Formats: sequence, C-alpha cells, structure tokens
Amino acid sequence: MWAVMFLLMALIVHVVIESAVQLVFAQRSGVWTYLSEFREKAKQAGLTLEQYAQKVGLDPYLGWGKEEVRRHELPPQMGKTGTVLFVGDSVTAGHDVIAGKEDYPALLADQWGKRGIEVVNLAARGYGVDQMWLKVLLQAGGYHPNVIVFAYIPHDLIRPASDFNFGLPKPKFQFSGSHVALNLADGMAEFQRRYDSSRSGFHLSWWFISRYWDNKEYYVPKLFLGYYEDLFQQLGEGLAQLSKESKIPIIVVKLTNFRHFRGFEELNHLAASSLVQSRNVNGFDVRFMDMDECVPAKAKTLGLELEKEYAHHPSPVGHKLFAECLSAFMEPIVFKPVPAQAP
Repeated sequence: MWAVMFLLMALIVHVVIESAVQLVFAQRSGVWTYLSEFREKAKQAGLTLEQYAQKVGLDPYLGWGKEEVRRHELPPQMGKTGTVLFVGDSVTAGHDVIAGKEDYPALLADQWGKRGIEVVNLAARGYGVDQMWLKVLLQAGGYHPNVIVFAYIPHDLIRPASDFNFGLPKPKFQFSGSHVALNLADGMAEFQRRYDSSRSGFHLSWWFISRYWDNKEYYVPKLFLGYYEDLFQQLGEGLAQLSKESKIPIIVVKLTNFRHFRGFEELNHLAASSLVQSRNVNGFDVRFMDMDECVPAKAKTLGLELEKEYAHHPSPVGHKLFAECLSAFMEPIVFKPVPAQAP
C-alpha cells in the first residue's frame, strides 16, 4: 500500500514539474523558440534539417558562423600593403549598428584603407573565445594577415563551457588531467530529435537537467575555475604557436561591456594573463589590450554615460571610441617603420 502511495505521489510530482517545464520554462529558456525557427526555415526552403544546417554553414568544429566573413575593399587605385584580421562575437560583427559601416572594424578599415591596409572581419554572433580561437586556426591562413585582433567581451569567457547556444549545438573542450579533447558539435537533426523525443515523451525536464549538468561550468563558473584556467591556457598556447609560426603579432582585446555575470572578475583575470602567455612556446608576439583602460576616460571627456553606450551591444558612438583606442594602440604595430637600407 505504501509503495503504491509513494509511486502515485512520485507520478504526481513528475506530472506537475514536467507540465511546468513544458508550459513555462521551455518557452522562457529560448531553446524551443530557436529550434522552432530553425525547423520552420528549413521547411520553407524545402530542405531537411541537416541539409538546411549545411546550407547556413553549421559545422562540427565551429557550430555556426563558418561562412561569416566581411572583407573591406581598399579605395580605388590603392595597392594593398597588409591585412588586419578581426575575430570576435556580435559586438565585433556589428550587431545593433549598421554592420560594415558603423562597427569599429569598419571604422578602422576606412582609416587604414587609405594607407593600403585591408581589414577582414570573421566575427560571428554568439561566439565564445573557444569558437573565435578555432575559427582563427582554421581560416586565418587563407587571408595571410599581418596582424590578428582577437576581441572579446567578458560574457564570451563563459560561452565555451556550454555545448549549445541560441538553440544551436557547438563544440566544447573537455579536460582530464593533462589530456584535452574537443567534443564536436552535434548534428542539428540529432540535436532536435533528442529534444523532440523528450518533449513528446513527457520527460523534457530530464533533458534540461542533463543539459545543465553537462554544462555545469557555464552556469556556476565560480565553482569550476580550474576548467577555465585549463581552457585559457590551451587557447593561449594555440595563439602563441600561431604567432610564432606565422611570424605575426596577435592582439587580444577585452572590449568594454556591462553584461556581467557571477564570477566574471575571476575569469577576466585568468583570461588577461593566460591568453597572452605560453609555457611551451618561445619567440611569439601576443599582446593584451584592455579597452577599460582607454574607453572610460574618453567617454568622460565627451560627457557620455558609459553604461548607456555599452549596455549590451555598443552604440555607434561606442564603436567610435573602440576604433580610436585600438587605432592608437595598433598604429606602431600595423605601420612598422621600414628600416633604412644600407647604401
């Protein structure tokens, strides 16, 4: 009798929790919205989920954003003297401003283009520093850059700890002692199949519990600082090796942003040191620039409200300040004086 009562109570609790998840939490989480939008777009295109995923550039090594590139043309009659390549997230991609015109890489392209410097922008919405790193390693060589700018906001430091974002699967690094592995992004059809099966099978709550557990480092970063320390060291080693092999400087830039999370101070500190250092590589040139050491002073001089200009995505004025600060920092790097030749 007591066993039956217990099972009945457990069933009632499951039904209540599962109903709340299906009717409330699943909608607010955004996952179902993104999956539904993706499914509808695939249907409109007359394609399967995998075919549509391939069409829009979903990739096991990057997640999304593989095809996103903006190449700024030089003025007519201007010969190319070098290339600066940018990688970043939606800020560097120019979301919420006129992309390709008002974002800070575009502003620098206008300025540097008059002196023969081409600007290539590989930034993609929602990228964490892991996807930025992977995209640079996979694609930078095709543009033969003279300088690489690796730009992030603090929120990009926790994104690597999740294997999905915006309802799309992405790769994730895993560490076990000295061993590192990259778990590739799930296929979109398989990702949606598991979600749909959980939803129709009335056990979506367990799907969410599983996802949260698998991505626990993302949700409580302060408890898993060791994961981020390993991650940033891995990325730093890769940037150092790329700089050495390509014989080019890489500028790691922390952009001013007020989208904070619990534990961001610790991660900022770890990233600022680990991303520009290497334990195993010598003879590299990776430098760090903190926009917070330049932007606030400029904003104060102009009488601007810093949090207004950088609340989420920067305003056009915010991008202009980025461009001014980065231009001053990079001028001697991009435009190295040519040594005088011996007579």
